[in-house]
Amino acid sequence: MPTTARAGAAAWLVCLATGAALAVSAPAWGQAAAPPAGGAGGGLNVTSKGKVELHVQGADLRRVLQLLSTQSKTNIVASKEVQGTVTADLYGVTFTQALDAVLRSAGFRYMQQGNFIYVMTDKQYADWVASKRQKAVKVFKLSYVSAATAKDLIAPAMSSDGTVSVTPAAKTGVASSADDAGGDDLAAGDILVVRDYPENLEKVAQIIREVDVRPQQVLIEATILRATLDENNALGIDFNALAGVDFRSLSSSSTGVTSITPGAVPAAQLDKESATFRTDFNSAITSGGLTIGFISNNVSFFIRALETVTDVAVLANPKLLVMNKQRGEVMVGNRDGYITTTVTETTATQTVEFLETGTQLIVRPFVASDGYVRLEIHPEDSTGGLTADQLPYEQTTECTTNVLIKDGHTIVIGGLFRERTNNTRAQVPGLGNIPLLGNIFRRRSDVTEREEVIVLITPHIIRQPVDEVVSESLKDAVQRFRFGMRQGLMWFGRDRLAQRHLRWAREHLAGGDTDKALWDVKMALSLEPRMASALRLKERLTKQAIWAHESRYSAVDNIVQRMVMRRLGQPVDRVIPPGRPAGGAGLLEFFWPRV
Repeated sequence: MPTTARAGAAAWLVCLATGAALAVSAPAWGQAAAPPAGGAGGGLNVTSKGKVELHVQGADLRRVLQLLSTQSKTNIVASKEVQGTVTADLYGVTFTQALDAVLRSAGFRYMQQGNFIYVMTDKQYADWVASKRQKAVKVFKLSYVSAATAKDLIAPAMSSDGTVSVTPAAKTGVASSADDAGGDDLAAGDILVVRDYPENLEKVAQIIREVDVRPQQVLIEATILRATLDENNALGIDFNALAGVDFRSLSSSSTGVTSITPGAVPAAQLDKESATFRTDFNSAITSGGLTIGFISNNVSFFIRALETVTDVAVLANPKLLVMNKQRGEVMVGNRDGYITTTVTETTATQTVEFLETGTQLIVRPFVASDGYVRLEIHPEDSTGGLTADQLPYEQTTECTTNVLIKDGHTIVIGGLFRERTNNTRAQVPGLGNIPLLGNIFRRRSDVTEREEVIVLITPHIIRQPVDEVVSESLKDAVQRFRFGMRQGLMWFGRDRLAQRHLRWAREHLAGGDTDKALWDVKMALSLEPRMASALRLKERLTKQAIWAHESRYSAVDNIVQRMVMRRLGQPVDRVIPPGRPAGGAGLLEFFWPRV
């Protein structure tokens, strides 16, 4: 028995040792096996809540992906280029987070498609995304910006393989021609056809929305004056003490009202309603000069004040509506034709050319966002003509300047002089021809007339929303005037009675009594058959168009009626467009049908 007991105990110890060895050699459930030869130790564990704990150091990437696939029961397929090692210690992360961290650290990407996760290199991923992307085509119709300009502006938002097509550029200029009428040129506006990926098309659309906007316009009021000079102002007009004209915007300083010499300006001087604006700076200066000032008051008042100094004539008073950054030109003068001859070895060709003389003004506005306008201005005053040999000659005074002026203010440009000399010879017939003594009976007069051309320019930035509000206010003022005139009628006046019946009809309609409303409308029309508001109300009540043989619908009338209802605080749904026609009945037959 002792021998048997010892044998049983030995067998039991052998079993325990074997079980312990198996327990050590076999990995537990959820515990990663030891890494293969050549890699550092570590493991993968998936908790009962689905969280992943990963501890690897220098492990083969494909082996780690295999462990993730086995433990999470997920299909992971790696391309043959996916190679390398990974070192990571992750605690309590999801499977997706663990996979993303492992692949990101190794420089690889993955994408999921159905039940499979494909692991690949960055280049393979980019090729796969590009193969799945589909290009789209979108047409952009431009209203203000040219197609060529828009093509350059959208280039940064397009992909490298995106394409864009544009319509041909429109012809410029308005030269008359009996032959060139456009031919088969496309009459549509500028169009862009863009082919690119959807996200790029959205960027292109955003750029076009911001750049294809209505350009600003500037209304330029130009007044060109001619002032006659005499001995008192031989060197130019002295705009001295013109009451009511505000020259506070002058950039030059002045110590008095008779000169523009450098120096301090007394504070009280510029607070007055008068200041100096002159071109004769000093008597030692020869004739000529240019002076620029700004006026913020009425130009016509300035001209009336100028007439008290000398004789003034208005040569031109044009008003130019110029688009932003576009050129406007005014020419008041003559065009003298002359013949030019071009001689070659075989032929001689004669052409007619023209010499333009007179007063010319060229201006180009640049609108700023702060209410200022930069103006490029080129005034020119010239005289000339043709000699006895038909050769042109010209004397000109011109300047080119850039000024910055506030909207609604006026810039004054002076110092453009012109001279005319009149030689007069008179004598007593016969006696004036006697030698020596004839001088007593002869008279000689040489008169030189000197004039100065003054240019006044006032820019006005056209602000369409503001101008529309002003227009609406003027229209409302007219309506109030009409209403006041209507109230001034006698009580038995036809128009006043018709308006009263129309008001009663609207009150009955608001109360739901359509029969009384229709009766009052008919009474109003019997007094005033041309009352448009009563006609519209009758169409609304009868659902018939009494003025046409077919159904009519005016979008403009509908919009206007809706605006009126909103202004009156009434529901907009009361505005009902006309329905079916009245069967061709005349107006009188509709009001008073035959029995």
